[in-house]
Amino acid sequence: VPFTVDGPTELGRLRSSTIVVPFDWVEEDPITVGVTSSTGIQTVKEIPAAIATPEPALRGFLGYALIGALVGILPVALGLLWLPALRQASPAWLAAFMALTAGLLVFLGLEALSEAFALQAALPSALGGSGLVLLGVALSFLGMTALSGRLSRGGTATGFALALLVSIGIGIHNLGEGLAIGASFALGELQLGTFLIIGFMIHNITEGLGIAAPVAKTRVTILALVALALVAGAPAILGAWIGGYTSSDVLGVLFFALAAGAAFQVVVEVGRYVARQAPGGLRSGYAIGGFLAGIAVMYVTGVLAG
Repeated sequence: VPFTVDGPTELGRLRSSTIVVPFDWVEEDPITVGVTSSTGIQTVKEIPAAIATPEPALRGFLGYALIGALVGILPVALGLLWLPALRQASPAWLAAFMALTAGLLVFLGLEALSEAFALQAALPSALGGSGLVLLGVALSFLGMTALSGRLSRGGTATGFALALLVSIGIGIHNLGEGLAIGASFALGELQLGTFLIIGFMIHNITEGLGIAAPVAKTRVTILALVALALVAGAPAILGAWIGGYTSSDVLGVLFFALAAGAAFQVVVEVGRYVARQAPGGLRSGYAIGGFLAGIAVMYVTGVLAG
C-alpha cells in the first residue's frame, strides 16, 4: 500500500511521525491498520468502525455536555434525595451510612485502579509503565490530604467539608468515566458508548447517597447541595469533551490513577469520622455492616449495568 511519512522515518525515544495512507475507506466499516518496521517488528491497530476524526464544533460540545450531565450530574442529584431520610436516622444508623460511603469509595478506588493498570498495560514501556499509575495515585492522595487539612483546619473533616471531599473524589472518578464514553464515540464504537452511558447512570445513582450522609446532621442550603452535585458530576462533561476530541490512553491512565488516589484518601477521612462519631467506633456492627453494604451495592449496580 503506498504511503507517505510526515516527519522523520527513523524515530528516537518518545518521537513520532505521521503516516499518511491514501485509502478509500467506507464509513462505519471495520479497518485493521498495520505497520512493519525495517527490523520486521509489526504494530497493528484495529479500528472497529471507521469514522472521520471529530472536529470541535458547537453541536458536538453540546452533545458531549448532555451525555456528561446524564452520566454525572443527574444520578448524583437523584442520590442526594436521600438527605431527608438520613436526617431522621439515629446516630448508629447514620454511622452505618457513613461507613457505606467508605465502602462505595473503596469500590470506586479499586475499580479506577484496575482501569488505570489495564490501560497502562497497552502503553509503550517508554511512558513509565506502572510507575505512571503509582505517580498519579500518590499525587492525588497527597493533594487530597493537603486539601483536607485546609478544609478541616488540621482536625477531622466533618459536615460540608467532608461532603466536599467525597464529591471531589467522586468527581475525579467521573472524569475518567466521561473520558471513556467520549473516546468510545470518537472511535466509532457507538454501541459501546451507549451501553457505557446507561451503565454509568445506574452505577452512579448510589454516589449521591455517599455525599448526602456527611451533611445529614448539618444545616445546608439548596445552593450548597447543587454545588456538591456539580463538583461530583460536572467532571464527566469535561471528560467526555477530552475523550471525544483527543482519545488519549495516557490521559485515561492519569485520570483513573488520580481517581483511585482521591477515593482512598477520602476513605481515610470517612474512617476517622466514623471512629470518632459512631457509637462503638469502627468495630461496631453498624459500621462494619455499612462498609460491606457499600461494596455490595456498587457491585450489584455494576452487574445490573452490564
